[in-house]
Amino acid sequence: MLTIAGERLELARVAVLAPSAERTFLACVGAVAAGVAATLLWPAIGTVLLGAALLALVAWLVVHDVARRLLRATGLPRYTAACLLAGYAWLGLAGALWLLTGPVAEGTRYDAVVHAVFLGFVMSMIMAHAPVILPAVLRRPLPYRPTLAVAAWLLHLSLALRVVVGDLRDVRGAWQLGGVLNIVAVLLFVVSAATASVAAARRASAKATASAAPAPSPSDDPRTPR
Repeated sequence: MLTIAGERLELARVAVLAPSAERTFLACVGAVAAGVAATLLWPAIGTVLLGAALLALVAWLVVHDVARRLLRATGLPRYTAACLLAGYAWLGLAGALWLLTGPVAEGTRYDAVVHAVFLGFVMSMIMAHAPVILPAVLRRPLPYRPTLAVAAWLLHLSLALRVVVGDLRDVRGAWQLGGVLNIVAVLLFVVSAATASVAAARRASAKATASAAPAPSPSDDPRTPR
């Protein structure tokens, strides 16, 4: 979580952050680290501190991240911004559960917290950054396609069914259906990304081949007088 938050801080600096904003960010990060350590020593107090620290970090990200301004754009910028803000919402839910309910070690609340963080936040961050990060790492193109947004929204809607209805309202059928749709959403994203990458690579290869082909000489034209 802190690695992702640090990356968002770097991008927020594009908007020329005030020194006080960076100090507040470091205070939130320090509070999260302290909360994690405190949960091992004093679970009741540490969990509450961790929840409050996460909510403070989420508030900082929502206020200072460029995602709020990009939400009015189109295409890839809007898709990225929507994934980021949805991920922040899930991290905020996890923080609220820790803050209000204390230590969570088992049962439906544990399922809610774990999946809010690792699917709602982390997976949403992966979906948001994949069209930018993966081409740089894998050296393969990954253009934005609407199917990526379909997979992202299926993930968040199915996670809401699983966590909000299934876990927090103890509806087992919603929990099961939401879990299945979570898997479908992740697989749909992987397949959509792979398909878009392969198609873009083939188009680029065909374009390069066409540009490298030699132009026909006049003597090759059958209409040219001999």
